Amino acid sequence: MVVVKKYFGETDGKEVSLYKITNKNQTSISVLSYAATWQNFEVVEDGVKHSLIEHFDNLNDYVKTPYEVGKTIGRVAGRITKSHFQINNVDYQLTPNDGKNIIHSGKNGLQTQNFDGTVDSDNSVVFTHTVAGEDGFPGELKVKIRYALSDDDEVSITYSGQTNHDTLFNPSCHVYFDLDDGNIRQQQLRINAKHFLDMDSEKLPTGKMLAVTNAYDFKNFKKIGQGLKQLKPLDKFEFDDAYVVHDKAATLKDSQRAVDFYTDRNGLVIFTASPIDQQRAGANDYSSIAMELMTLPDAINHEDFGNTILQAGQKVSYTNKFKYRKLD
Repeated sequence: MVVVKKYFGETDGKEVSLYKITNKNQTSISVLSYAATWQNFEVVEDGVKHSLIEHFDNLNDYVKTPYEVGKTIGRVAGRITKSHFQINNVDYQLTPNDGKNIIHSGKNGLQTQNFDGTVDSDNSVVFTHTVAGEDGFPGELKVKIRYALSDDDEVSITYSGQTNHDTLFNPSCHVYFDLDDGNIRQQQLRINAKHFLDMDSEKLPTGKMLAVTNAYDFKNFKKIGQGLKQLKPLDKFEFDDAYVVHDKAATLKDSQRAVDFYTDRNGLVIFTASPIDQQRAGANDYSSIAMELMTLPDAINHEDFGNTILQAGQKVSYTNKFKYRKLD
């Protein structure tokens, strides 16, 4: 196992570093200090390198993308209704950045921060950063994110948080998977979920959990393109939906390879998009699918969605895993 660090650019006068971890199979992941970004996931098949995730090769594209490609989003991923929540009957009003709501914790979320990076071992890199009071969130929050790659081609991302004031903590990686060079419609998805969240016109949870049916039913492997076709009668053209999951959340595969997704939280948000090609995006022609493993969105405003409160003095860690498999 080898970890190599190199210069990737500068933002706000601070150097951004890229760390590349390579295992015995020549599988590698690259991660950036900027936004603790997962920049690449590359495997070698029959001597040929193959990337499994959407990525940019320069820092400026990461800074300006509205799609948060590969970035750590938080301190709370997803939307919070009316940018408002309560902890112990104390009201907190945040600065909205999505109409009246806040998404991915606002314009100063973790996706805009440059982290300190350290090579932690021969197979892991740790990023640390402290945020305090950004966009109305209470408390100083110390965040640690560990990226690790095993010799059996499993990537694990562990998010740890500690705070001096009761606050919220529910980060994720906004990584977009594409196993077959932009041909996302032909790739097959299975989600181990019986329910998904009902959403209103602002993409906010109504509080209802619906049984997965028709377009939203991925209990068995189904081509993403078939699911998109099933959305048309509903006057919808993309997936941007949250599923209730446990442990082995999902599998994405094509004819040659698969990635299994695991989480110790209860949510998977899927989002079909074309974050790199704006022409394709405008035509609803999707190149990839975001797979965001997290506690269900807006959980602070829905009792049965899970706990995202991080109490003062408490430490918490969450781990998401992504395992590559070559298919015979």
